[in-house]
Amino acid sequence: MLQWIFGGMLGASLLWGLAGGTGEQVVSAALSAAGEGVETAIGLAGGFAFFCGLMEILRRAGVMDGLARWLRPMLCFLMGRDLPEDAVPYVTMNLAANALGLGNAATPMGMEAARRMARGESAGNALCLFLVINSSSVQLLPTSVIALRAAAGSAHPGAIALPALLATGISTAVGVISCKAAEKWA
Repeated sequence: MLQWIFGGMLGASLLWGLAGGTGEQVVSAALSAAGEGVETAIGLAGGFAFFCGLMEILRRAGVMDGLARWLRPMLCFLMGRDLPEDAVPYVTMNLAANALGLGNAATPMGMEAARRMARGESAGNALCLFLVINSSSVQLLPTSVIALRAAAGSAHPGAIALPALLATGISTAVGVISCKAAEKWA
């Protein structure tokens, strides 16, 4: 569906440019932007590959299992009895990947955690809270944004780290409080 929307917008823009006599400029700008998009994607791929590789090394070294054991009491306190034992490592890995700004790397782990927490046709409190925490995801190191800023030529690409930590920390706290309040009403 989205491909039709974006394709329609692109086609309408091109037709508008041709009708207005600026077709050559529209085509030139489109090709230039496509080239910049490819350059940005290649620049991001290096950082993404590095941090995905780091996550895999940590997983194989047993660090993620240790982190899961360390975070288990906090996760059980937050998510209650609804949290299945076999979902804890996936929840932990998802939260760790999100904290490092690796949303794409966190997605498969988050899907597996959600699958293990699902209860038939309805979502339990643990799954709802996990989705809220996953969506707000505290960013200890927003690597994707830092990589985008570096690719765009920012003089200080890491300057976003503290504001991102504050904003995502507050949004996560508000989300957790809201979920816990909703549990009391339900």
